[in-house]
Order: sequence, then structure tokens, then C-alpha cells
Amino acid sequence: MPSLKNVSRRSPRSFLLVACAMLGVLAPAVFEAVPVRAAPVPFGTVLVSGQDWAGASSALGDLNVYSNGSGSTDRWGPYGLEYECVELATRWAAIRFGDNPWSWNIWYAYQMWSAGPHLQVPFQQLSNGGSVPPQFGDILVFSNTATNATGHVAVVAGVGPGYVDIVEQNWNNSNPTGRARLPISGTTMPIRYGLPIIGWLRASTAPTGLQGNAGPGGYTLDGYGSVHPFGSAPPAVQGPSWPGWDIARSVARIPGQPSGYVLDGFGGVHPFGAAVSAGVTSYWPNWNIARGIAIRPDGHSGYVVDGWGGIHPFGGAPPVALSAYWPGWDIVRGIVLRPDGVSGYTLDGWGGVHPFGDAPEVDVTGYWSGWDIARSITLRTDGISGWVVDGYNGVHSFGGAPAVASTGYFPGQDVARGVMALDAAGGYTVTAWGNVRAFGDAPPVEVSATFSSAVAHGLS
Repeated sequence: MPSLKNVSRRSPRSFLLVACAMLGVLAPAVFEAVPVRAAPVPFGTVLVSGQDWAGASSALGDLNVYSNGSGSTDRWGPYGLEYECVELATRWAAIRFGDNPWSWNIWYAYQMWSAGPHLQVPFQQLSNGGSVPPQFGDILVFSNTATNATGHVAVVAGVGPGYVDIVEQNWNNSNPTGRARLPISGTTMPIRYGLPIIGWLRASTAPTGLQGNAGPGGYTLDGYGSVHPFGSAPPAVQGPSWPGWDIARSVARIPGQPSGYVLDGFGGVHPFGAAVSAGVTSYWPNWNIARGIAIRPDGHSGYVVDGWGGIHPFGGAPPVALSAYWPGWDIVRGIVLRPDGVSGYTLDGWGGVHPFGDAPEVDVTGYWSGWDIARSITLRTDGISGWVVDGYNGVHSFGGAPAVASTGYFPGQDVARGVMALDAAGGYTVTAWGNVRAFGDAPPVEVSATFSSAVAHGLS
């Protein structure tokens, strides 16, 4: 019989029923009172649907969070003893990352920490308080203690400023919710009702920035150089900023990472997060002429476009051939790169989309001859189609991308400042006050910062 038989058999259930009751009596001003339920939620009741926490991953299999009832039901399932805390973690690891649920070979929940690196699909140990914060999809492992021999495990369902959202089974069976929001300071999570958190396990196949129901994520840029997360993106370590000076012009995020580069109006390229410094080939002191930045697939090189249409490599990127250039005319508004990293498109203020490198010509659906109203451009993964946003927040396709409806249209108000594609059928725009608005099939997202003045200058 597999050794998972007794995993979390003496789970946090009995310990927490006593501990929560004592805390509710001894420190009501500190701990929120737990409502009393006449009977446990029946065994097998769905507490949290997979779609509610796992987003698109819920289509891969059963990722519901279930009640363990009174804790007296012993029933084997394909992922272990139902519905213990470990059963949810092993089910998630198997369905999302392709792990063999029986490869854990443990007796107790806390032992998942030691077992993780040795699985069929290895899980990396990221220690509580270490250099890497948790992200959606990590398995949070709680230690055993003198009063709790088993420990506990949960799955990270989302992260945000100062908190980590989790889903879990077999926690407080008298009043189970299947989810909780735990505090975090930097990368340190405190003890939870007597149970220390060892750290979080991350699948070797998990992409950095894996996203769940918290929604897609990214960063907006204000004119002072600060980047602000939205959706599921974690806070980023800030690079240089210029408080009170509206000089930052564009931001480019390294795909899947809380890192990237900010472009200032003079052509300076400034890293944020874990991005490395990048040397520039063009810089215009005291001349606000730089307009857009794009990162190559290597994550540390790319191109800056100036207002005349000149394209300038940084970080070791090779030079590219131009097809459109307007010396003396500040008319270019953005740049995007194709997957090859050496070709792409620039956008002019009238809505023209111009290839460079060996990118093919594309047709546009929005063009305003003589009117400088186009504001930003984004490219879909096919490398030949995408969308342009105008100042009123209208979104216009080019190269065969589908027509989409934007959330919020402001005729007569030049407020849109950036656009990014999420997938083949939608994405996001940002307005001058930092509001991120969905278009097409993109879900709405929360923003961490809006501005009292019109100082947003892009998103990525």
C-alpha cells in the first residue's frame, strides 16, 4: 500500500479546533471570532471551485477544494486520502505540472518540503524569508510542532502587497472556508496559529509569474519613473526615479518576471527588479525625444525608438534597417518587436504601422491623416498582427488581429497612454491616471496605484 496512506492523518484539524477556541476567548481584540457551526460541512462539499482560484488551469482537471467533513471519513482517491490537506497539493501538482502523485512517498504533510526536490517533476525549495517570494501555484509547507506532528500544506492562489492568498483542505473543520489570506512582509511569512511556515515549493516546470484567478498581471509606469503592479504581478524592486519630474516615457517588462527597463525622455535605459544594467548607443541630454522601448527575447537587450523614427540598440542588440524615418518631425509614438528579436514595427501619431528589419507590411484599420492621436502599439505572438490604441482609448486592429471592444471609451479626451496584448483576442490599455482597462476577452484586473494627475506613460 502506498505510504501516502497516513499523510496528514492527524492533520491540523484537532489542534486548530482547540487553538482557535482558546484564541477566541483569550484575545478577542486581536483575532477575529470564528462563527460557530452546528455541524461540520458534509464530506466532499465543494468549498472553493477550481475555476474560482485556479483560473485557466481549472480546465485541466478537478481542482475543486473540498470539505473533509468531521475528519472521520477515510476514503482513498487517485491523489491520496480524501480530502486531507496533502491530497489537494498532490492533485494540483499532478494536474497542473504532470507529477506522479505517488512519487511524494511521505507520511506527514511537513515532509513534502524534503520530498519536493526528488519527485518525478522536481519542486524547488524556496525558504520562508529567502530571496524569492511566493507566486501563484506554489505549495506552501507548514512545519510540524510539539503539539502538531503532521504540519500542514496549502496551495498559493494569489499574491499581493502584504498578503498571500491560499486554498487548503482540512483546516478548521468546524467552519471550513477552503481559503485564507495570510500576511507577508517582504519574503517573510509569520507563524500561523502556532504553525511556522518552512517555505514554498515551486515546480520546475512552473513559469515565472504563473497566474491564476488573481488575473493576468503587469506593470504601469508613471512619469516620475516608478513602476506599479496590476493584477497578479508582484511588487517590483524600483530602479531610478525622478520625483516631481515627468520624464519617464516607456516601460518594457521581461516576460514572466517582475523586472524590466524604464526609458527616460533623454534615451536613458534604467533597469528595475532583477534586470541588469544595459549600455545605450544613443543618448540626448536635455532633449526629450526618446519615445518607446522594446526588449528582445534574451531579456537584457533591445531597442529604443526616438520621435523621428530612429531605432537605437541597447544591451548589445544588433543594428536594424529602417523603412520609415522623419528627421526633424517628432511623430513616432511606439515600437514593438517580433519573436525573432531583430524586426518589428513602429507606430506614428497618425496610426501608421511601419515595419523594420525584415518584418512584412501590414494593413491597419485605424488611420487619422493629419491628426496626432495614436498613442501605443502592441503585437500578438504571431508577430504580424496586433492592436493600436488611440487617445480616446479606442482599440484598432492591424495585420489581421480581430476587432475588439475596449472597456471605456472617452471621446474628446486624450487619455490613453499604453496598450498590451494578453492573448490572441484581448489585452489591456492604461489611461493617463493609471487605470488599467480590459479589451476583447481579457478579464478585468485590479490596479495597485492610480494618480491624481495625468502622469501614466505606458504598461507592459
